Amino acid sequence: MTDEVRIPGYRVLRTLGVGGMATVYLAEQQSLEREVALKVMAPALAANADFCQQFLKEGRITAKLSHPNLVTVHDIGSFNGTYYMASECLPAGSLRERLDAGLSVSDALEIARDIASGLSYAHEMGFVHRDVKPGNILFRNNGSAVLADFGIAKAIKSVSTMTMAGNAIGTPDYMSPEQAQANPVDGRTDLYSLGAVLFEMLTGSKPYIARDPYAVALRHVTDPVPVLPEGLAWLQPLIDMMMAKDREQRCPTGEVFIAACDELLGGHPEYTLRQKSVTPPPQPESRPRTNQGRLIALASLTRVRRFGPFVLLALILASVLVWRARAPVAPPIVPIATEPAGRNPGLPASAPPASTEPVAVANGPSGLERLDNATLLARAGGYLELGFSSGDGRRFAFPDGDNAIDLFREVLRRDPGNPVAAQGLARIVAFYQTNAQRMLTRGLDSTSADLVEKGLRAQPDDAVLLKLKADLAAKAAAQGNN
Repeated sequence: MTDEVRIPGYRVLRTLGVGGMATVYLAEQQSLEREVALKVMAPALAANADFCQQFLKEGRITAKLSHPNLVTVHDIGSFNGTYYMASECLPAGSLRERLDAGLSVSDALEIARDIASGLSYAHEMGFVHRDVKPGNILFRNNGSAVLADFGIAKAIKSVSTMTMAGNAIGTPDYMSPEQAQANPVDGRTDLYSLGAVLFEMLTGSKPYIARDPYAVALRHVTDPVPVLPEGLAWLQPLIDMMMAKDREQRCPTGEVFIAACDELLGGHPEYTLRQKSVTPPPQPESRPRTNQGRLIALASLTRVRRFGPFVLLALILASVLVWRARAPVAPPIVPIATEPAGRNPGLPASAPPASTEPVAVANGPSGLERLDNATLLARAGGYLELGFSSGDGRRFAFPDGDNAIDLFREVLRRDPGNPVAAQGLARIVAFYQTNAQRMLTRGLDSTSADLVEKGLRAQPDDAVLLKLKADLAAKAAAQGNN
């Protein structure tokens, strides 16, 4: 209850989110008449001195960091046993909320570059974040990405490895191999996690999926670097350099990653970032496959621009020969269908869940007509369970032509009343009903509207979703008149 929170100087407006350690409220800092995100430690933890120390440490660390891509802390303290921290309010939501809608290649890379820039600064200041994940990446109204929640950050010079309840600190889905093994960490740990986030932004799936967090962490230690779908293979060098198991072969700084992005994007003008123009790099088929050679080449590319295009071309060709001699090219993943018209460019169907074999499909309007109902239902069922097990509805509605909604609807087109397809769509509609209402309640109207539209793809005449759509339209109209 927001009326139970009493902190002098702040008026709590509503709850923004609840976590294991704290609750975040939208509040007004009355002295300056500005809205802030007020993070309040859970009362049950306030009696624990270690938790209190960790909470205050987060605020002190973040307050030392001033960068456009890092959240700004305004105030931190305690009152009558309530520990709180006030930071800038970022009303545009988190990356976790945007992933379900799907991101274009350019959007994904802009976000990654923003966070890499913020991390580069934090690392230079002597701090490593250790929990880079979609939920900690927020957005300003101008679209720039901001890294938040330095709750488990630590000084790079510290020799101890922080653990809690015997486990390595971090989020298993994005955890570096050294974190998973509770080994010392440095800035390259954050860059590994950012690479895992980039992989998810590009494909819609986490790099490694397993039945429990411990198994996921183990895969980060033992499995090969994940491979992007065929249509995104030209971006594989970025994933390779960010997610190298051996951090000595990993991208050393955020600035090196940004330079690598720019070099690759230069050969794909349709993906050029809005924030920065770039110069042409080597063609996609010349992409590197060995991390050590790649880092040497990228460093060379960054240094030699002033020497002119001929020197640059010579270095590129020499690097390509080294890369190709050292490692074979991994085989591409075959998507379910050819790329349908109207979808986001550069985002082909990503690899199916581990329980579903890839299916090669002949060219056709959508590629679905060559598959029988049993195959469609099997794939749709796999995507359905993936969406519910992850909790974020991935593969329910994205990418076009290879998602649970499109596959179930194709079955119903052929076999109206098919009970399996009908039940699958009903579960998806219920998912979007619940989450659209939740986002509306939290004031995230654009996210709620996006979820409503996805749900209406599954069931265009659903009464609950249509009412939510009408409520959102009425709210937008009322705001426009004020």
